[in-house]
Amino acid sequence: MIYLDHAATTPADPRVIEAMARCMREAWLNPSAAYAGAGTARRALREARQAVAGLINATPQEVIFTSGGTEANNQAVALARGGHAVVSAIEHASVLRAAAALCREVTLVPPEPDGRVRPEAVLDALRPDTKLVSVQLANNETGMLQPVAEMAALLRAKRVPLHCDAVQAVGHVPVDVKALGVDLLSLSGHKLYGPRGVGALFVRQGTPLSPLIHGGGQELGLRSGTENLPAIVGLGVAARLAAEDLDERAVREQALLDMFCTEVLRRVPGCRRLGEGERLPGVTALLIPGLNSELAVARLDTMGIQISGGAACASRAHEPSHVYRAMGLSDVDAACVIRISVGRETTEAELRTAAEAVEKIKN
Repeated sequence: MIYLDHAATTPADPRVIEAMARCMREAWLNPSAAYAGAGTARRALREARQAVAGLINATPQEVIFTSGGTEANNQAVALARGGHAVVSAIEHASVLRAAAALCREVTLVPPEPDGRVRPEAVLDALRPDTKLVSVQLANNETGMLQPVAEMAALLRAKRVPLHCDAVQAVGHVPVDVKALGVDLLSLSGHKLYGPRGVGALFVRQGTPLSPLIHGGGQELGLRSGTENLPAIVGLGVAARLAAEDLDERAVREQALLDMFCTEVLRRVPGCRRLGEGERLPGVTALLIPGLNSELAVARLDTMGIQISGGAACASRAHEPSHVYRAMGLSDVDAACVIRISVGRETTEAELRTAAEAVEKIKN
């Protein structure tokens, strides 16, 4: 099997799995319990929070654990509950649908054809009653990086909070919440070789966030419910591991993906890479005119190659991606885009095989 869909999910690192198993054996007590025996669990929770905070240059008190990126995005968007929100048109469904459900009005800001949202366009969409702006750091379907820091600087002057869905970016490129200047930032464990079912939300101190889940007041009073400690520990280990090899891995993945794209563009006439400018090192989208993405995914699967036609959570929607259409593609072209995303174990030989396979199914 050649797995080229790491943007959908990554395999848990064996060290993450071992840490989770050890936690279940040795730190299974409730970290909220008052007796001394629960100290091991409390310490494990504290260390995981420190690790996640360290990966994004936050303080531990600014990190709350959630069940994943979707919950983190929903809680952030809830800051604009009942009011007006400005959201980029290429956001993940967990942002778009949360905004539609929670906000009284939503203004969608489209990207330029290069896949980037202009900060000035976001600023133009503001209204006196705007309660939140939400713009992702990296698009999960094209890999394009957004000028979030520029937006944050403009919004700070307007006193409008900025939420950034960084689920696709954290663990793959350096993410510094202080440098970005965002007020809220979401991340997810299974996107950085950690477990599923766990994520985190950075909440800058002073941001007036309310709980989405009410109860016993865990997670600094912002996310009630007994913590899923084994998963949180796994996320903490994944965060530490990501910080150790981030730069080296980014260079390697970028080189591999550039090689793959060069090969496919050489072999398949008319093929082009979507987006221009800065992008994630390991994610790209290719438009192959005349080759339906659903057919491409199915045929490559029979050849032992796993890719995506876009966001994994929307792969069964049977309609062109909202991201590609927002970039100006026709419905016909938007239905002919494949996404390739490489990972730690991807090899050059695998990508050359994949490029040959794409040529075969196109012809």
